[in-house]
Amino acid sequence: MKENIDKIIVVAYLVIVTLAGLLYSRRLKNKETDEEFLTGGRHMNWWQTGMTLIAQMFDPGIVGNTALAFTWGFYVVQWNGVNIWITSWFAGMFFIAIYWRTKIVTTPEYLEKRFNPMTRGVFSAVMVVMLVSFMCWGVYVGGVLLNDFFGWNYYVSWIVLASVAGFYVLVGGVRTMLFLDVFQGILLLLTLFAVGIMGFVMVGGFPGIKEFTLLNEAGTPLNSLIPPMDFSLTSKTMYPLPTIPTYCVFAGMSWIICNFSMAQRLLASKDESHAQKALIVAGVFNVFTLFLAYTAGIAMRKLVFQDPTVMIEPDKAFIFLMNKFPVGVRGLLVVGMIAALLSTVDGLLAGSSSLLNQDIYKRFIRPKASDRHLKIVTRIIQFVIILIVLLIVPQFMQEGEISQERSGYEMLLEFLGSIMGVIIAIYILGMFFKRTTPRACFTAMIVGIAMGFILDQKTDLNFAHIGTFQFLTVLILGYLGSFLEKPKSDAELTNLTVWTIEDVKGPFIGLKAWPGLKWWAIGLPIFWFLLTTVWEIYMRK
Repeated sequence: MKENIDKIIVVAYLVIVTLAGLLYSRRLKNKETDEEFLTGGRHMNWWQTGMTLIAQMFDPGIVGNTALAFTWGFYVVQWNGVNIWITSWFAGMFFIAIYWRTKIVTTPEYLEKRFNPMTRGVFSAVMVVMLVSFMCWGVYVGGVLLNDFFGWNYYVSWIVLASVAGFYVLVGGVRTMLFLDVFQGILLLLTLFAVGIMGFVMVGGFPGIKEFTLLNEAGTPLNSLIPPMDFSLTSKTMYPLPTIPTYCVFAGMSWIICNFSMAQRLLASKDESHAQKALIVAGVFNVFTLFLAYTAGIAMRKLVFQDPTVMIEPDKAFIFLMNKFPVGVRGLLVVGMIAALLSTVDGLLAGSSSLLNQDIYKRFIRPKASDRHLKIVTRIIQFVIILIVLLIVPQFMQEGEISQERSGYEMLLEFLGSIMGVIIAIYILGMFFKRTTPRACFTAMIVGIAMGFILDQKTDLNFAHIGTFQFLTVLILGYLGSFLEKPKSDAELTNLTVWTIEDVKGPFIGLKAWPGLKWWAIGLPIFWFLLTTVWEIYMRK
């Protein structure tokens, strides 16, 4: 019986979250409009929004980032560090203010208002590919988790996770999803703290980390926060130093504010200031709680180093550490991981279905469709996406393709690197330059997407450098090409750029809703670079 306690806890949680989704959706049945089913409404305060953002950001990032630390060391935290020193406050300062004033439902809707319908449609299709790809990874990680702990068949595990998340999103819509994600975010944090602290103890605390000077493949000590000084364009290193202030910033911005599965949560905030504060909360928590995941990865790498008979694959390092906990506690930790996985899968499902529904079906196929009709179509789309994911997962991340030397998360990041630079570039062109025009920016976007995939398939360039080249190409082509056609007037650009906001003079438009944001914009970068410096001094002393 004792060995079944963990299984009982996990199954009980899956049943509880399914029933909770059903009951909450019934409670809203007569109170929620069809529009709120699709968008979630604007009802959450800053900490609730922040918690749903955290739930969406962290897993499968927990497992993936633990794998990165296992392979490359602590320095990969700089990939997350950009959320502290620039992306969170930058997005709150500019993007949120424009989103709020344009009253958009999806992020690609902004691109139609600023440019044209073609830009919106193509961008939505690209975004759906990105979200479904990440959803496949999340479902895959869930299969690994349940297979490793309980011996469940991979296919059964994938179906269970996709079905549970799909059920309450299908039945209750975005608002039910957000309600459950607040609590699932709390469970996630509890799990991460427990496992991270266990890893911190196993590695010997700060003195133990200081003593562990093993080098990664790039020649950097695993305990260092300084990325490798690798300037080769064909480098195989994950996030060398030149990519931190370039690609990592572009990709971080793309994910945190242009990615609709994240923006959907921000757009459900009570007002602009609550969304801004939620971004700061999520950005800071993202870095410091993932530090615990990195510690877990280092602890497992140190264990392998000290005992070569121990075999740990990067993608299973976090799960391996969870096995160190006693029966019962381990089941609760698995529940926390499943909560994280569900909150990721449900967000990606809701986001991708909303994009297909609002930006393609409603915009191009049935422009006059009622909210009730769209509600039905959304459910059909969500069901089809679930089926597609279940069909793709076995081929998308075959267990045999993930070696002991390289994590599947790296493979996913390399794939996403082919589109991240384009995503943020097109928004920068729209929001910060009044002169840019629809045809030029649409052409630049198409060229950037094509260039990314060609460089990825035909060259050995590091994916992060590909993303940087994409960003610069789209930015330059979009801006210079705009001089070949007449720009829109200021009246046509009302509330669409930082220079044409009706109620505040640009460019720092986010300060009207929350004046205190300027202190975070100044303090967070200073704090982060001081922290990095102190860490390095201690580790090298």
